[in-house]
Amino acid sequence: MYGPFHHLVDSPEVARQIIASNELWGKSPRNIFQSDIPKGKAYAGPLPPDAIGIEFETEVPPDNGCVPTKPTWSAKPRRRGIECHGEYAKIKVNILKQTVID
Repeated sequence: MYGPFHHLVDSPEVARQIIASNELWGKSPRNIFQSDIPKGKAYAGPLPPDAIGIEFETEVPPDNGCVPTKPTWSAKPRRRGIECHGEYAKIKVNILKQTVID
């Protein structure tokens, strides 16, 4: 297993979707790491105590060459364990910890 990683969320609903499906979904990055390739995105290490999100591990290694503190899982080129659904990449995750506030 690879991890722990954490993914911060803007809404409790997004966290609940990840928890219910055990899947991390991601679109193409838009900011400084802009790309047209869908990617699951996270941060390396455990979920900080005051953060809202999930902590997870996965059987899928992060992309080669990604920023070490910001792992990604790209849908292209095809890799085992990463699925592409339209504009989304998704990987299976094992939730280790969660912080969701309503």
